[in-house]
Amino acid sequence: MSFSLQVLSSGIVAAGLAVSSLQARADDVPSVQYVPVLDFYVDSLVTARSMAAVCEPANSPARDDKAWSEAGAILVASLWADGFPADFVKSVKARFDRPLAPAKIDCTSDSNIDEIAGSGKEGWVQLINEMLKGTGLRAIKVPVSDAQWKEIKAAIEGDLPAQTKLFDCVGAVGFGLLPTLIHDWNGMLIDVGQKLVAAGLPRDEVSEELNAADANHLWHKPDGAALASLRRSCKEDKSWYDRLATMSYAGISAEVDKRLPAPEAGDQ
Repeated sequence: MSFSLQVLSSGIVAAGLAVSSLQARADDVPSVQYVPVLDFYVDSLVTARSMAAVCEPANSPARDDKAWSEAGAILVASLWADGFPADFVKSVKARFDRPLAPAKIDCTSDSNIDEIAGSGKEGWVQLINEMLKGTGLRAIKVPVSDAQWKEIKAAIEGDLPAQTKLFDCVGAVGFGLLPTLIHDWNGMLIDVGQKLVAAGLPRDEVSEELNAADANHLWHKPDGAALASLRRSCKEDKSWYDRLATMSYAGISAEVDKRLPAPEAGDQ
């Protein structure tokens, strides 16, 4: 079972995420149609910043490196959330992360002054937000930080040993519940995946994380000897039963919610 978020596959989570993405963009211009113009737009921003490094005063918004990084994070997260091709989103991030290279230009040239006018007045974050609003793209104004994403992955991964034991023990002593349990687990993962993608996290990284949590990755059909051993150990240690009885295996969704940034008022 694959958790690819870019193409349809036989995976239950992949299918759920793909349908959600198609529904979300059913009435919108396909994101791929924006790639050429946004490619040009990002190149132009990089050029404007290199000019501003030479021609704008030190206190100009166009020379605010922190704002440049924030604007890049907003744009990249928004492109991920809007379903842009992975290679394109990664190229945008690479351009925003590239070290500043001050331009060798004539600052008195009218064409050069026009090039940096917007960034000098409005600042990088406002420029990006206005562009996203004007195109109707989903704006992720509060992107998930690297630290938050690391915490989310740790929360998911930390829960997998207990879930593996639950699958094993239900299969060993109450096999009739196992199909339903796997259905519920993968349904919860669909919900988690949709939240992470909508928050603007990289689809390939989300896919990798959910692949490791896939029920068919955690549970494997035991042979006769292993099944007998499981039955003995699961009857001796019933901690798995508490997890089942309280449905605490569904807690990953809440743990993810705790670690995602709250959207700002007015976000699209």
